Amino acid sequence: MRDESVPADGIVIVRGGPTSLAKVLSHAQRTHDAFVLDGQPVLGISLFCALDDLGGASLDSLLHRFASYRVVHLPRVSELRDAGFGLLPTFGRPHCTVTLDGLDQAEALLAALGKAEPNPYHERRPGRR
Repeated sequence: MRDESVPADGIVIVRGGPTSLAKVLSHAQRTHDAFVLDGQPVLGISLFCALDDLGGASLDSLLHRFASYRVVHLPRVSELRDAGFGLLPTFGRPHCTVTLDGLDQAEALLAALGKAEPNPYHERRPGRR
């Protein structure tokens, strides 16, 4: 955990996609099996927050970073929080983990992530689809 809070106003989340229910369940379970917070397993999935206007934590930089992804999910922090999910600032900035109370919330999280959108920086590389 980083000693930082995730602001709510206007911050866009970047999640490389496409994301399916099976992927949300698998990633949440993997996080649960690997990490503990305050003595309890953490159930969640990884994503990145566009915390700055410029630099490595900007939306532009994150989309470049995810250039191998044809599509990305771009919900706002407020949309995830309004849907009942928590956000923890984890690992290196701007990584975060969106937390679930149980695997029964996976469908709601998938809905809160919204439709996958084309990544404007997607690069078609030889040998990749």
